[in-house]
Amino acid sequence: MAQHEANAIRRICKDLGLPQGDSYTQDWAYELSEEFRSEAHLYRYLAAYGNPAYGNTERRVLIQLALDVVNDLVQQDEERGSRAWAKLVETVRAHLGLHRDQIEYWAVKVNHSKMRSL
Repeated sequence: MAQHEANAIRRICKDLGLPQGDSYTQDWAYELSEEFRSEAHLYRYLAAYGNPAYGNTERRVLIQLALDVVNDLVQQDEERGSRAWAKLVETVRAHLGLHRDQIEYWAVKVNHSKMRSL
């Protein structure tokens, strides 16, 4: 993990009260416990995305986390997942170029038809 990404994760964790992981953590967004992967937390992450003090690195980290949480929500409950997906799309569209590679990765990973809505 690059230093600027590690710094962004530390900042987000501090601001949102999330665990940072330890020296063995490689995929922070995917390793967060279920407690931090709820619909309520997703909306906190998307709200934090709008923090004007955050730069592109923090935004990319938040969207990486949000994409993974939305994927979980879609698998658990189609209706809740669809609502969460719509909110994520609304958030990402503001900076689509910044997240294009993340979106393409998830489109391949999950082969999700909802990706077309972006």
